[in-house]
Amino acid sequence: MFELMQAIPFSFAALFPVLNPLGSALIFLMFTQSLPEPAIRKLAFKVAINTFILLAVVLLTGSWILRFFGITIPIVQIGGGLVVAYIGWSLLNQNSTSGNNSPVAATNEQEANSLAFFPLTMPITAGPGCIAVTLTIGAHELSRNMTTALLGELGAVIGIILSAITVFFCYRYADKLTNKLGVSGKQVIMRLSAFINLCIGLEIIWHGVQGLLR
Repeated sequence: MFELMQAIPFSFAALFPVLNPLGSALIFLMFTQSLPEPAIRKLAFKVAINTFILLAVVLLTGSWILRFFGITIPIVQIGGGLVVAYIGWSLLNQNSTSGNNSPVAATNEQEANSLAFFPLTMPITAGPGCIAVTLTIGAHELSRNMTTALLGELGAVIGIILSAITVFFCYRYADKLTNKLGVSGKQVIMRLSAFINLCIGLEIIWHGVQGLLR
């Protein structure tokens, strides 16, 4: 039981910085700025569910899947980093006067649903950094004896659930958190978040390159 209680905060604390739900919420807002509140709520819930499913699958089967296809973690980092950097670059260069005609923002619920997994769940929310961390958590738990490993895996799954709940609330109330900033303030914060997203993508690529060089 101690292993279970230890694994919950361990996995949550490890995932929270790389999930970065507060920063990612502003990117989510750029994709959903033209949607009504009920559609935003549904989309936030879908992204949270997708995040949980993706990370849980990676936790339980990720290392075997990568081994089966012969894919290494550095390659995952480079590929995912390229996608994250591209999205950050696209958002950074989005025309602020385009309004509902933005090439990245969803204008109706059907378009929003098509964005729920890619790119909102992966790579914006649960990107290559999260996958690498989750794989590490899974490997750490499996390195113990059977009983301890099972408790550790269960605790890690609960930690992922808590992380997904955090993502939901941050995304659900992203608009309310930024409303007081006004239009100009919101645009500044969104552009800054897009730039940070670009930098995160480049950082992930660099870590992948370093891994390959080693």
